[in-house]
Amino acid sequence: MPNLALRGLSEDMYDSLKRAAVRNHRSLNGEVLARLEASIRPASMGVEGVLARVANRSANLRLPALEGDLLKALKDRGRP
Repeated sequence: MPNLALRGLSEDMYDSLKRAAVRNHRSLNGEVLARLEASIRPASMGVEGVLARVANRSANLRLPALEGDLLKALKDRGRP
């Protein structure tokens, strides 16, 4: 896999990227790659592409599956 070094990055840009990486639960490298990919990806994405991105993000978040007893308990908790 090719590597790329960035030179001339201002402190402000570096800090902004670091904060964005934390917000998006990514490494700094992951944030830069995601932004580069987004900048060259076609503007319009089909339904399948959107669903694939949602599935990928959900898998990376490691959230519990909302089904069965857990789903019922969460629904019941919100009721008076």
